[in-house]
Amino acid sequence: MSKNYGVFNQLEKSDSLHVKRIEEDGYTILRNQIIPDEIQDFKNFSEMIYNQQVEEFGIENLKEIGEEDIVRAPFLFNKCFDQLIINDSILEIVKSTLGQKVILHLQNTIINRKQTEHHQSAWHRDIPYQNYTLSQPISLSVFYALSPFNYETGGTKLLPKSHRFENFPNDEFIEANFIQPDLNPGDVLIFDSWVYHCAGKNISNIDRYGVNHVFTAPFLKQQIDFPKLVDSRDFPNELKNLMGKEFEVAISVNDFRNKRLKKLKSE
Repeated sequence: MSKNYGVFNQLEKSDSLHVKRIEEDGYTILRNQIIPDEIQDFKNFSEMIYNQQVEEFGIENLKEIGEEDIVRAPFLFNKCFDQLIINDSILEIVKSTLGQKVILHLQNTIINRKQTEHHQSAWHRDIPYQNYTLSQPISLSVFYALSPFNYETGGTKLLPKSHRFENFPNDEFIEANFIQPDLNPGDVLIFDSWVYHCAGKNISNIDRYGVNHVFTAPFLKQQIDFPKLVDSRDFPNELKNLMGKEFEVAISVNDFRNKRLKKLKSE
């Protein structure tokens, strides 16, 4: 066999039904991934962190930049959100799809208030402004439902197979082909981040909560410099790896070489 490095071993690819669904249709659903007794805690903690972020940044400023009712990086504020990142069932699918070297691009709680339309009701990709397709996925979105997701609550709408579309389709195509899966609290929607999707309008009498994650190949730039923050708390090693600590940009030639030397000695 020819020498190589940095090559994704196709033998690592799983033949699981979930991975196949993501490849073909762009999405899959896992049921019952959160213990029911913990779901309300996640919602309560999300509100507490959001209130803290509002106090720090200002509600008018958040509205100005389209950040109202988004809780950025809740795991940095409460370690209970760690478990959503390092869920074994989820990571098996993520790594079987993207390869063993993956990082967390973002974690956000999205709150769709009752009787309102969230600004994320606009169709988008989770890695925006990418009008091209890929032969292999480089990013997966993992959305935990903390509330019922359905038509009434404005559950997520998807365009199946749209990870194969270079450009955004017209309204007629969208209306004929979008789906809006029903999710129960604790279920997880996983989709290729190139799939076009949006939130529906919440016409119910309850607030709808979901925690979104985007896992990517390491060469994609993170929204927040998580590697610089992992030393501020006693993170588990698995979580540190997912933060991208291994893939920090070197600040000099010697720093680049020392990182490689350290990595070789640890193997």
